[in-house]
Amino acid sequence: MKYKILLIAAWLLLAFAGQAQDVDEVLSKYFENTGGKKTWQKLKTIKMDGKFPTPQGDFNFTMYKKSPDLIKLQVDVQGQTIVPQAYDGETAWAANPMMGGGEPQALPNDVAREVAANAEFEDALLDYKKKGHEVTFEGEEEVAGVQTYVLKLEKNKNNEKGKMTEYYYFDTEKYIPVMVKTTAQAGPAQGSESETYLSDYQKTKGGLMMPHHIETKVNGQTVNQIIIEKIALNEEISDEVFAFPKESTDNK
Repeated sequence: MKYKILLIAAWLLLAFAGQAQDVDEVLSKYFENTGGKKTWQKLKTIKMDGKFPTPQGDFNFTMYKKSPDLIKLQVDVQGQTIVPQAYDGETAWAANPMMGGGEPQALPNDVAREVAANAEFEDALLDYKKKGHEVTFEGEEEVAGVQTYVLKLEKNKNNEKGKMTEYYYFDTEKYIPVMVKTTAQAGPAQGSESETYLSDYQKTKGGLMMPHHIETKVNGQTVNQIIIEKIALNEEISDEVFAFPKESTDNK
């Protein structure tokens, strides 16, 4: 009996060791193939310019992101600038001049929490253990004709921040994510499963490989597409770009 117990214990140790090795190998090759871990660690700002294809035509957008957790998306719609979401480190807000007065408004608490979570600048998989996240290897699966390794990311499992689970699907040959699956935490799609497909990887001037086509599906239906035409890394971006306008704060 003792011999059998030792065999089972040894098998479990090997199984867990193999799983850890698979996770580390996939992530190591991911960062290596997309520019190198040191290059990712030095990244402080991102500015993306592109367009949203819609039945009404293409809408141009600019996305600003800055370490550690600042984000702002602005979209040009019929000559007017809309801010669907922004986060300045304290307040999540939006502004739509095509709706009523169009004054910037703080977002509801549930939506604000999700925007703040999405504003986390550094790749969640980079030094994930230090962040309090946990990553496990979930096997292989085919996605849109591509064989992938599946990694499960449990954000903030080992800290006091809000928990969130995401599944990353890495191309088994190129070790780049081709899809990310998660569940909406707020908004009209709350509770629905979303799949974000990443493609058209190109090397930026900053040396990182990044996707230039992003398509999100909810319950199998495409809800938005993004075509990125230009990515600028580590350019100077003032914190004021993200700030919730003072006059709106004064009028609250």
